[in-house]
This record gives sequence, structure tokens and C-alpha cells, in this order.
Amino acid sequence: MIDEPDIRIFDTVAIVGVGLIGGSLGMAAKSRGLARRVIGIGRDERKLNRAVELGAIDSLCTSVEDGAASADLVIICTPVTLIAPTLRRMLDSLRQDVIVTDVGSTKCEVMEQAAAVLGSDRQFIGGHPMAGSEQAGVENAVANLFAGRTYVLTPSSSTSQESLDRLSRFVESMGAVVEIMDPRNHDRTVAIISHLPHVISAALLQQTGAARDDGANVDRLAAGSFRDLTRISDSPPEIWRDICLTNADQIVNAIAGFEHWIAEFKHALMECDESAILRFFEQARAVRAAGTWTRR
Repeated sequence: MIDEPDIRIFDTVAIVGVGLIGGSLGMAAKSRGLARRVIGIGRDERKLNRAVELGAIDSLCTSVEDGAASADLVIICTPVTLIAPTLRRMLDSLRQDVIVTDVGSTKCEVMEQAAAVLGSDRQFIGGHPMAGSEQAGVENAVANLFAGRTYVLTPSSSTSQESLDRLSRFVESMGAVVEIMDPRNHDRTVAIISHLPHVISAALLQQTGAARDDGANVDRLAAGSFRDLTRISDSPPEIWRDICLTNADQIVNAIAGFEHWIAEFKHALMECDESAILRFFEQARAVRAAGTWTRR
């Protein structure tokens, strides 16, 4: 009998914040044999016990310091504004050879804060899985959440190639596609393709609420396209507040670009410019046709 190859990449993975993303990471690591043990860290023991029941983690700990102490990979899955405070709490407990990463939707501020806390003594590699759902909580976690999805890693100038390669193997072994990016380029990109759509969805819903107050029968007429455009606004508002505050400059730039295109279209409408209106939709369709994201 031939033994199966050992695909274990880390001995102990500690996940801080076992919700949708953290739970899915734990399930993926456990189901694919990428770690010997997965520890879930959080404040709510009841929720952590539920994560154990669902197979997202092997054991739980309500102390960040104790939970991270034995890990050779720590994944911080908290809101972005809590990443630096979490690092400060666990700093004295971390192993010297540990790799620390996060799953935050913004990277420049996170990378700067991580460097300030950890210095060059520990390896911190920013991470952002381009996967998720408007549904939160470990009950919605799935082991294949990252399969076929882009997973951004943002190393710093002090990141060792060995650490980057090891974390990349871990991510790829979950079925994801690794994309190595500069933090600023990442934040500029996600401001357009992720953060701006959430702002637009929220603005559209507020306009809808105002129309409803004015007597418009929006609830009976709203159909598939409206649901598709506004589905993402079911996400927790506190998370999006923090994301926007940590990427404000890039989101402001994205909004300015969006305003430009809306202003052009508004002008075409006011002038009843049939060619310009047609061209507006044709160009949008061409951009979509050229995008690889439509074929995933």
C-alpha cells in the first residue's frame, strides 16, 4: 500500500475571528489536510463552540495571547480597524518563526500598522480573499469558498521569499489563485471593483427609500436587476464603515471617476443625443465582454 503524500503546510493555524471568512478558512485547511490543528480565537465561547460543531476549528480559545502562542500561522479575520490592536495584544506571545496574515479589504493602512507593531522581528503578509457573501457568521462558512477565486497577498519589503512561498502554497492548496500585489495598487483597484459598488448600492437604496416615502410603488415593481444591484447592501454596515475609513482617498477618487461618467450620460440625456446614449451602453458592454471576471 502506497502512503498518500503529506500535504500539511503548517502544524498549527490560529484563526482570530471565526465568522464567514475565518470559518471557511478553517474548513478548507481541515478538509484538505493543510494543518495538523486549527485553533479558533474569539470572545464569544458559544460561537466558538458552534464553530467546533460545524468543523471549522478543532479547538477554541478566548484569549488572543494564549491562542496564538503555539501557532506557526496566524490569520486575523477581524474588521480592519481591529487588526493592529489584535497584533499588539498577541505580540509577546508569538513564536519567532510565525507567519501572520489578515483578510482585510484594505491593505495600505493595515501593512503600515503591522510594520509599526511587529517591526522586522515577525513576518506579516497582507491578505485579501476576493470571496465572500453578504451573509455573515460561521453558519454560512463553506470549505470551498475560495476555490477558483483570486486571493491577494501583499508582502512587504521585509517579507522573506520562504514565508511568501509557504503562505502562497497554503492559499493555492485551498483552490484559490494567488495574486501578489503592491498594497497601494490593491487599494486603488478594490476601491473601484468592490468599495464603490457598495457605495452605489447604498445610495440607490436611499433614493429608493425616498421614492417610497413620496408614494412610489417601488416594492411591487422592483425585480431582478434591482435585487442584483442592491444585494450587497445586506452586509454589516459597521464593517463597511471601517473599510471606507481605511481607504477613503481611493474611494473618493473612484467616486469622482463614477461622477464623470454619470455626468456625461446625464448630459447626453438632456441633449437627447441618441448616438451618445447608444455609445454609453455599447462601451460598457465591450468592457464587460473583455473582462475575464465574467468567465469565472
